[in-house]
Amino acid sequence: MTEHTHTKRGVKLAEKAILGFIAGAAAAIAIVDLVALVVRVSTIATSEEVTVYGIPLMDFSADRVAAASPQVSSAYFESLTLTASGLGGSVRGLLITAAILSALVAIGVCAVVAWLCLRVFIGRPFVRSATWGIGIASILVVAGGLGGLLFNTIANAEIAETLGLSDAGLPVFLAVLDFTPLGWGLALAVVAGAFEIGQRMQRDTEGWCDHG
Repeated sequence: MTEHTHTKRGVKLAEKAILGFIAGAAAAIAIVDLVALVVRVSTIATSEEVTVYGIPLMDFSADRVAAASPQVSSAYFESLTLTASGLGGSVRGLLITAAILSALVAIGVCAVVAWLCLRVFIGRPFVRSATWGIGIASILVVAGGLGGLLFNTIANAEIAETLGLSDAGLPVFLAVLDFTPLGWGLALAVVAGAFEIGQRMQRDTEGWCDHG
């Protein structure tokens, strides 16, 4: 067995080890996010007190921070975390829906990465299931990211109105736009298109080899 053959085999083993590590890490992240989602949904549905994170604020100054240093000209808070009891079923339903949709972003991306690594590992990445899987994941990422933002905004508005927090300066309806999920979704759609082209080229190549 030549040195070139040993080198080639070593490179293949290294590639497979890297692919296995990436696939395992992506799958582990997806599982952790899924477990965290189950815990979050269970807490919202059953707990008397519910903690709501990242409620956007507007014109909430942090004067003590600004006064701490002459080099700070202004300071303000952008978000609020609150724990409240007695939230109604509609608010809890909105928070659960938002949590599920938001989790789809990370879970969808990690699932696609793990699946693609598996297809590359076995040597057949360009298959119809991979193309469809990436396409579906791109839709889930966009719908999950933007849908989660929408339902969170509605839930925050209901919380502000129900608890009378608008009198304390909490905006009744304020959304912080984040188009990152849209970017991820478009990127995954491009990858799905590339895999569709690769699938056709693979079929043409296999057909040419059969004719040969």
